[in-house]
Amino acid sequence: MVDFRFEVKARDAAGRIGKLTINGKTIETPAIMPVINPKQLIVTPKELREMGFGMIITNSYIIYKTPELRKKALEEGIHKLLDYDGIIEVDSGSFQLMRYGGVDVTNREIVEFQHNIGVDVGTFLDIPTPPDAPREKAEEDLRITLERAKEAEEIKEIAMNAAVQGSTYPDLRTYAAKKLSEMNFEIHPIGAVVPLMESYRYRDLVDVVIASKVGLRPDRPVHLFGAGHPMIFAMAVAMGVDLFDSASYALYAKDDRYMTPEGTKRLDELEYFPCSCPVCSRYTPQELREMPKEERTRLLALHNLWVIKEELNRVKQAIKEGELWRLVDERARSHPKLYAAYKRLLEYREYLEKNEPVTKASAFFKVSEEALRWPIVERAKERAERVRAKFPETINHPIFGDVPKYLSLSYPFAQSEGEEDFTVEKPEKGEARKYVMAVAEYQFGEGAGEAFKDAFVELSRKTGMPRQIKAKGRHLATFRAEDGLLTLGIEGARRLHEVLPFPRMRVIVDEDAEPFAKRGKNVFAKFVVDADRDIRPYDEVLVVNRNDELLATGQTLLNGEELKIFQQGLAVKVRRGVEK
Repeated sequence: MVDFRFEVKARDAAGRIGKLTINGKTIETPAIMPVINPKQLIVTPKELREMGFGMIITNSYIIYKTPELRKKALEEGIHKLLDYDGIIEVDSGSFQLMRYGGVDVTNREIVEFQHNIGVDVGTFLDIPTPPDAPREKAEEDLRITLERAKEAEEIKEIAMNAAVQGSTYPDLRTYAAKKLSEMNFEIHPIGAVVPLMESYRYRDLVDVVIASKVGLRPDRPVHLFGAGHPMIFAMAVAMGVDLFDSASYALYAKDDRYMTPEGTKRLDELEYFPCSCPVCSRYTPQELREMPKEERTRLLALHNLWVIKEELNRVKQAIKEGELWRLVDERARSHPKLYAAYKRLLEYREYLEKNEPVTKASAFFKVSEEALRWPIVERAKERAERVRAKFPETINHPIFGDVPKYLSLSYPFAQSEGEEDFTVEKPEKGEARKYVMAVAEYQFGEGAGEAFKDAFVELSRKTGMPRQIKAKGRHLATFRAEDGLLTLGIEGARRLHEVLPFPRMRVIVDEDAEPFAKRGKNVFAKFVVDADRDIRPYDEVLVVNRNDELLATGQTLLNGEELKIFQQGLAVKVRRGVEK
């Protein structure tokens, strides 16, 4: 039995913070695996562990082909060989296959060897087809890759990667992703993309990643093979990448290259270090240049690792704050090719929208013209237009144009900043109910406003804004101060359940979860049997049983498709059950 768990903890854009546990060892994603060359250590695995890198990657083919390493790995295991107690992933020799045209090992041999040396995550010997290869070659390589995947699936006893191949043909990438998703694997790397990144073909990289993500199961982590420069982390995570690996920290150091989040500089160009890591705080560029080559290389590698770690932390913080798109926008301006990729990514509207949260912890900032194409903006405009059919009175918003007046207190309209100020006006006397009904239509869909047509809305004494929503002495919902959307009480959920046809806004759970949901306990993904496919992350949802009997209401972390597929982690943070 493979010990492997992956669950989502927070999200923004198509990015997510996840908890990945393999063989009892846990890391938080997005994460990077520094590449370890077992024959040449610039920074030791033990030092990487002390720096906070809980997962590394090395090459099982190099160990297999080096007699002394092979002997020690078989006798003591790979963790003792590398003196590292974190998660160890291995490549199979596919990179050597792409670079040099051949390897002296079979697929079965390398998979069995990985198991015998005790790796945490293995990789079968897939065929990485380089960009722009003839389609016939890409198809033939993919055929062999899928055959080898089947062989690996039958014999594997460890968690294993299944790399998505297909060169620069999006349809082949999607096909490969779908086929591999049907098999029993744990992680899906997107392979053969290093040549794209080396030649700054980031726009093509976007096409390859999205084509792969569209075909992959959403409950498995996605690893962008060979990606390790911090300038692409934000965009890659926004596309849905969870794991990275790279030897760039060491390769750049050997070449006297110094990483920054915006690009790479040569050491001889620097008069000052724009960084406060332990290396840059202690030395000047001049002092580093005067050092012996080996010492200088090691210190530059350490700096590069600190920059990588810092940028990933910045990305995760952006996800927590709902600011990932803003970070993507900022990083995209560091290089014209990255900017082109950013604009290309925004063309994938359907994929991005279904993964985009309905509300965020921070306001929407119009930082560029591209910001008006972010999925949260386009969704807001589409939903507002639908609401406008029932509530035609509008106000002019400096960012969103004419929007229904009764949505003017809600996210993202009220919680936005542009070049011109937008003044949020308090509801006029007697109009508070219209705000609630309009927000219900906006948040839950057409017809939802009917659930609140007789509501009494209490206004905050301090701000004059809607707060508690009641009817006949019963609490229906709360008009949230932070985003102007509704949090349902159980009576409000009952009313919404009556007016919305099945399966709208519903998460359907099995019999085992039913008594717990009724008592207000959270719903976990393994108990979900179906869900409305139009549910989006952080939506307020109705939890029901197979007979469509209301059990609870709460906020989901997953979208409708994910709710049906995930088997691990939290699905709905239940706010209230029918019995509590």
